[in-house]
Amino acid sequence: MRNGLQQPDARAGFVDTNAMRPFRFTLHNDNFQNWHASLAAIVLILVLVGCSTDQSLDPAQDTLMCPNCELVDVIGVEDADTLNTSIGRVHMYGAYVIDHPSDCAEIAKERVNELAGSSVRIESGPENPVRIGRDFYYVYDVDGYSIEQHLVEEGLALIWTQDGQHLGWFVYLDSLAKQNESGCLWHDYQAFQRGEPNEFRIPGLPIPN
Repeated sequence: MRNGLQQPDARAGFVDTNAMRPFRFTLHNDNFQNWHASLAAIVLILVLVGCSTDQSLDPAQDTLMCPNCELVDVIGVEDADTLNTSIGRVHMYGAYVIDHPSDCAEIAKERVNELAGSSVRIESGPENPVRIGRDFYYVYDVDGYSIEQHLVEEGLALIWTQDGQHLGWFVYLDSLAKQNESGCLWHDYQAFQRGEPNEFRIPGLPIPN
């Protein structure tokens, strides 16, 4: 025997497999308890690496920011994800608000009014977007903080999942909103997932009469 390994028997031409110690691989349930948190952390790291200096995440505040993006005047809020501005209509790219539940849409519109104020900053979406039209932008407040992030975090908006340079970040925010059962969209969501009695309303479906 050399270096702890069983050497072949030169006379018999075989290895004594009975002398080998089998390798045991054991999985513990503890390894899977926090897989949601691990996945979210991986997404966050990838987003941080891919961001530029003008459109970046502030690691200390976990916030999507664009302080140098184009500043436009807000004429009015048409609905929860559409602004009338000095350059025309601006639709939000990363998030959108549905009409039902109607009470949730109304809360979202009030929140946009509060966050937008008289001016917003806008950032164009990807170069070859899936969406048709040129009036879709990522929208930020005058200080450069993402308005869409507020809506998603607070359980007031859904996320656009088809494309976008900040898609990974919004998927991360959406998962946290569901985990925290945030706002009127995700209230009691965990109970809904478990099949327990709850008051959760699936986004997009009208309120039962």
